[in-house]
Amino acid sequence: MHELALYSQIPTTRHTQVLQILSGVTASQPTETLEQTLIYQQLRLPDSGTSKKAQNRVVTAQPLRLTYHKLVRDLKEPSGDKTPWTFRSEDVPSPGVQNLIMRSVIETFITEADLERFRQGQVWYKYINQFLTHPSHRFIHGNIIIRISRLLSVPEGTGALEPLDAPVPALEDCKPVDPSGSFMFEAVVRVEDGGNSKLVELATKELLAFKKTVEGVVDLRVPERLSLDSRVKVKGT
Repeated sequence: MHELALYSQIPTTRHTQVLQILSGVTASQPTETLEQTLIYQQLRLPDSGTSKKAQNRVVTAQPLRLTYHKLVRDLKEPSGDKTPWTFRSEDVPSPGVQNLIMRSVIETFITEADLERFRQGQVWYKYINQFLTHPSHRFIHGNIIIRISRLLSVPEGTGALEPLDAPVPALEDCKPVDPSGSFMFEAVVRVEDGGNSKLVELATKELLAFKKTVEGVVDLRVPERLSLDSRVKVKGT
């Protein structure tokens, strides 16, 4: 799967106004979410002798360089902190694309067996950190997924023993990653086959048309490509 995306930043003073405008643009009310994201550093690549069946499993179908991966869940789901984790792997954005970010993404629910790879003491992953998004709202506009979220850092030492079993950090103990309290605005279109130029062209047109629609309300822009590089930095590379 490929994602085409544009980003912006919304100051706290304009958050309510932007939500109201988007409700008009999308003719819908936003869905409130509360996501918890765990960040892991990959420690080793899958063994070359891994079975074909295992190679088809998403968490073993990794690129040939160590990367950072995420486990994500929405705590607003009815099952709360029992909600299954979603595995997410993000490739480096494609070079040569000037008007938006386009990159390959793997995103799927993870099995209990594969979740074991992320536990402390295993040889596959090292826990790095985590964050929450709150308040967080999601709109759907055609094929565009729009998210407006404030990222919250968790107290130091959270999940140090075993983050998968640790209680969810209390919101009152978390602080905005951006001291100003601003919100991240993300508009994304997903394309199942990134090699299909017609699908990519249609997705690009839809996303850029949305950018034009919200001009003067939200300044959607393209971040520097390598600022979204998910690869583990190795000394000397």
